[in-house]
Order: sequence, then structure tokens, then C-alpha cells
Amino acid sequence: MRKLSGFWKVLTGIVAGIWGIFIIYTSLTVALHPLLQGGISLSFGLILVFIAYPITKKTLAEGHPGHKGILKYLIFGSKTSPSILDIVLIIISLIPCFYIMLYWEQIVRNPGEYETFQLILGGILIICLLEGTRRSLGIVIPLVVIGFVIYALYGTVMPGSFGHAGFTFEELLYQLYLMTEGIWGLLTDMTSRIIAPFVIFGPVLFATGVGKVFMDIAQAWGGRLRGGPGHVAVISSSFFGMLSGSSVANVATTGAFTIPTMKRLGFPRELAAAVEASASSGGQIMPPIMGAGCFIMAEFLNIPYTNIMIAGLIPAIIYFVGISAGVWIEAGRYGMGKLPKELIPSLKEVLRPRVFLNFILPIGTLTALLFSFFPPQVCAVWALLISIVTFLLIGGGLTAKEIWQRIKIIWGGYLDGIMTALAWLMVMMSCVQVAVTVISLTGFGVKVSEIIIGLSGHNVWLALIAAMLTAIILGMGMTTTAAYVIAAAVLVPAMEGMGLDPLASHLFIFYFAIKSGLTPPVCIAVFTATAISGGNWLKAAWDSMRLGIGGYIMPFYFLFVPAFLMKGSFFDIAFLFVGAVVAMFAIEAGLMGFLTKPSTLLERILYFVGGLVMMGPGYYTFIGLAIFGLGYLCERFSPPIPIIGKRPQMNVFKHSTN
Repeated sequence: MRKLSGFWKVLTGIVAGIWGIFIIYTSLTVALHPLLQGGISLSFGLILVFIAYPITKKTLAEGHPGHKGILKYLIFGSKTSPSILDIVLIIISLIPCFYIMLYWEQIVRNPGEYETFQLILGGILIICLLEGTRRSLGIVIPLVVIGFVIYALYGTVMPGSFGHAGFTFEELLYQLYLMTEGIWGLLTDMTSRIIAPFVIFGPVLFATGVGKVFMDIAQAWGGRLRGGPGHVAVISSSFFGMLSGSSVANVATTGAFTIPTMKRLGFPRELAAAVEASASSGGQIMPPIMGAGCFIMAEFLNIPYTNIMIAGLIPAIIYFVGISAGVWIEAGRYGMGKLPKELIPSLKEVLRPRVFLNFILPIGTLTALLFSFFPPQVCAVWALLISIVTFLLIGGGLTAKEIWQRIKIIWGGYLDGIMTALAWLMVMMSCVQVAVTVISLTGFGVKVSEIIIGLSGHNVWLALIAAMLTAIILGMGMTTTAAYVIAAAVLVPAMEGMGLDPLASHLFIFYFAIKSGLTPPVCIAVFTATAISGGNWLKAAWDSMRLGIGGYIMPFYFLFVPAFLMKGSFFDIAFLFVGAVVAMFAIEAGLMGFLTKPSTLLERILYFVGGLVMMGPGYYTFIGLAIFGLGYLCERFSPPIPIIGKRPQMNVFKHSTN
């Protein structure tokens, strides 16, 4: 992204400011028609994306040989200003949006009627969406969208079950541009109405000092445990991630502190990166905000967002318990202790009224309003406004100079949210909406569902493995939200056709879209963490998958055990939760090969199997506990069993610390 200066910096500030006012106003007053709401927000997003993101990243490299002379200003621009081509793209992308804004009532009242120039405008807008998404997020999402467009146009020549009647170019453009189910459909509307306030809220909250509160709480809680720096990373990443909704952003934010601290206090480089990457990935499943995909999930399912928050709480806690268990076990292997006392803030320091109120008032407001069933966007805007007012009043002195400094801090956080998250998210979601519309028009999702059910022979486990792999593969080249939306449109009908719960099915897809950030070969969260820590990324990826194993196994459990999603009696839920906490320690001990000393192959199998069984309902918990206990007895008394009873040496497990 360009570091804009001069006129362009001022212009983007004005555009971002007007967009924010529009978002706050519509959230608190009246919801506009999707064509009008989407057209306005997409206009702002396209302006900012084409100004901030150059045609190629090489433009950001100073002195690039291909960017000299007039060509530089015509096509590439510079590190601080857009090119002539960027300005042209802004103008031609705004024309279709302005047309929709001006004539949306006429378009809605006359379905099926269109002029050729309208279709041309639609084609221009689609091309601009593809280019804006490519600039900000890479080529993968545009290629997927183009693939679906080709599929819609040439369905008549597709072989077998994938064939369909096909659409003419004119029919497709009409459906995409002039229908509310097209570009202006669910994803565009949800992003412009509901997701946008949350995207702004997170960075503003961080800027006002809440980030330091999160880190202080994490150090005060986790720093006192064995492997303290790792637990700090787990707790802080869960806090940051539930607001940022991005694994990579979470790694970059908290990892800049936690990874060097872990390395300095004895964590191997790969393990430090793995702890941060696995914890940061879990931020998107942590209530109350979770990832942007969960707001779309609520709309897909037509249920209150609070239902998803409640359902996602136990799986999220179990996931982080698993990572902390892995950290505790590895700390025992390496002889790592707690965080040094000088790095652990006192409870008095953490709970300073001025600092703590700045944290608790906005978060408390958000949670209280969500559970009072106010619309999510209303909750986010009120929490945002309370965060701003609280910081202005109690964030420091009340002199004009000090208040002005706090205003600049708030503006910096707001602008960061708009430029680094909301602008590209708005454009990307509208681009992905094209693919979702095509999936609906062509019946592609139903066809894939029929094929999955047919290939699996109605075996639900084979179907779930296919769904898991599809979600992970999609997530490797896209943002979590985009991967979830496309995977859900294609896979959830098959899962529901097998009698699986709709909410559990959507969460299943969402979890594995997130886990792609830890799964080789394209494990972007791990790459980001190893860029900070150094070391071998493949070893770090393997460690992160072991630490984050809860995210791979929990979805299979909550599909079949409703208590994991808070469905059932209090006793059943509490009993299952306690069993799952113990189970995660057993599973991590089996994967890591260590409990109180290096484990034999037999002990590792008993720990792992015992943990899996322990997570089952009812008597399975006791059976699993017994298997786990048998493994511990084997470790305690070391029965001389050939091969599977041979105990490894400590150095077998050592990582490189160089």
C-alpha cells in the first residue's frame, strides 16, 4: 500500500471521513435500499483502493527501472501518489455506482427491463472490481470469480452433472448489475451495513490504549504460568483477534512483542512462531466479535448474531486451552519457567481506573447491546462512540493541547481501519458476490452437493473430509471470509442434505477456512510469524498445527455433540466442557510426545486416543480418562515393551535456536 503524501493524503482523509459519517448515520438512523447503500459504500471503497494500491507492488520499490519517465506517471504512479491510470479507473468505476445510486428506484420498479448502455456499465464495474481485488489481495480471488463467470457463460458445453442451460452475456450482466441478488446482494449489503462499523471499531479501540490493556492482562494472567511468554501470546492474541478478525494482522500486531520475548526467554524460533500463529488464527473464532464471516453466517441462517456468539464460545475456549496446554508441555520439555517478575504488571497497574474504564466501557457496551438484541451495526457504532468519548474525557489531561493529541490518535486509528481493512474488504466482498450469484444462478452448489453425496456413498465422514479439504484449499488463496462464503455456498447444502445441523455445518466450514492459515503449503499466518522469529517455516507450520489441533478436531465434534454449541442442559454442557479441557491436555501430550518426560510410542497413542474419546459425551469421558490414565501409568513405571515402549532421548525433540 502506498504511503500517500500531500494532496492525496488529504483527499483520502476527506473521503474516509465522509464514508465514516455515512456509516455511522445509516447505522443509527435508517437502512437504505441495498442498491443505494451498496452503491455509496462501494464508491468510497473503489476510490480508496485505486489511490492506495498501485498496479504492481514493484511500484513501491524506489527506483524501479520500469517506472521511469512519463510511463511512471501514466501507469505506475509512485510510492506516495497514484498514476493517471489509477485516476481513470476511479472515474470509470464510479460511473456505474453513481448510475445505480441515481436510478435505483427505477431499476427496482422495472425488473427485466434494461438498455445496452446499462449492461456496458455493469461490465465496466465487474472489471474494476476484479482489478481492485487483484491489487489489494492478489490474483487468486479474481481468477476464481472469472472461472465462475466462464462457467455461467459456457455451461452448455460442460460435461456430466456440471452442465447447465447457460446464460448469454447480456443475461449475465443484467443479473449481476441490475438485480439486488447480483453485485448488490448479501455480501455487499452486509459489508456496507453491518461489518463496516466493526472494522472501524477495532483499530480505534486499539489506538485509544485498549491494546496495551489486553497485553497487560495477558502478562498478568499468563506470565505466572510455566512457559509464561507463550501463554501471554495465547491470551493477547485471543483478545486482539476477536476485534481484528484477521490472522495475519493479529500475528503482525501481537507477534512484534510476544515472539521476541518468547525467543529471549528460551523458546526455539519455530516454536515461538507456531505459538503466535496458532493463537492468532483462533482470534477469528473468539466471541464477542469473531471474524467478519460470522456476521454473514447469521444472515445466511437468518438467526440473531448472538446465537452464533453463544454457540462459538466453548469451541473457542477449548481451542485456546489446547494451545496453552501445548505451551505448558513444551515449556516442561525445555525447562522454561514463568515470565520474569519485572515484565508482569501488578493487578493494581492493570486495573487503574482511567485505563480500565477506557477498556471496559466500550467492550461492555458492545456486549450488553448485542445480548439485548439490538442490530449489530447499532451496537458497534454506540461502542465506537463511547470509546471515543471515554478516551477524550479520561484518556489524559483536559488542556486543549492534550485533547488535540488524543483527537489525532483517534483519527489515526480510524484512518488505519478504513485504509488497511475496510476499503479492500468492501471491494473484495462485492467481487466475491459475483461468484456467489453465479453459484446460485447455475445451481453449482446443488450439483457439487449431489456429487459429494454420491462419491461418499452417503457416508457422512467421507463427505465431511471432502468439505474440510475444500474449505482449507480455498482458504489458502483467499481471505477467511471469502473462502468461507464460497465454500458455504457450495458445501453446506450437501451437509444439510445429510441431516447435519445448519449452524454446526456453517461453523465447520468457517473453522477450516481459518485453519488454512496454519496448513502448508500456503500457511500465510505461519509465514508472517516466521518472518518475525526467523527459523524454518515448515517446522513452525508443523508445530502450529500440533498446537492448534483443537481447530482441526473440534468441528467434527460439534457437528455430532450439540452440547459443544451450548445446546442441552447446563449439567451436560458443563460436564462436556470440563472433559474437553482435560482432553486437550491429553491430546497435546500425545502430539508433543511429552508429559513429565519424553513419551514412548505407546504412551503417545494412549494419550492421543484417550483425549479423543474423552471429548465424547456421557460415559465416553470416563473411558477416555481411563485410557489417558493408563498412558500416565506406563510413563510412571516404564514397562519394558519392545519398540513401542522404548523411551526417546530428550535431544530427539530439540529445535534449532540459532
